[in-house]
Amino acid sequence: MALGGTTAEYDRKFATPVVTHINQTDEEQAILEHNARIAALKTYETELRKYFKNSEDEKYKRYLALKIDRTNQRLEQLRTEE
Repeated sequence: MALGGTTAEYDRKFATPVVTHINQTDEEQAILEHNARIAALKTYETELRKYFKNSEDEKYKRYLALKIDRTNQRLEQLRTEE
């Protein structure tokens, strides 16, 4: 995935739960989706940090730092919604 993508695009790509059950309640499904979003954001943040660490371009590093900060804010928001 290109780093120019938005967090929403990343969520659509990675947030779908792998295991689903026919008899799942809406609450169970919501919990699975919530946990999948958190996992996707953690993965995204890890990838951003890897690119940040390996980059030598200061302008690109500032951009990545901003993306990392926004991702961490969204993670914190999702964690407090639990």
